[in-house]
Amino acid sequence: MAEVKSARKVLGTRRLPAAGGERPAKGRAYHLRQSNRWRAIEHSRTLAKTSGWDSAVLAAAFGAFTESEPQHIRSGLVRLAALAVAAVESLDQEAA
Repeated sequence: MAEVKSARKVLGTRRLPAAGGERPAKGRAYHLRQSNRWRAIEHSRTLAKTSGWDSAVLAAAFGAFTESEPQHIRSGLVRLAALAVAAVESLDQEAA
């Protein structure tokens, strides 16, 4: 977590909208398609016992930005952060 906090400090304070671009609704539609795609990949991999962090993280990342309400986007980003930390911990355990 210290590494995450350190990396976060490097980003500084930036105030950006959750969804950028000139047509956020079009972006949300794209994110929804990608989220569904990565969720399907994750599900197939789980059934085949070939799971990887990539599909879980990408499904969560795209899923967070399909929402239009800030509290739902926030919940999705918290889940994404938790998955990223879990992936880092998994890599650390493999390396040990």
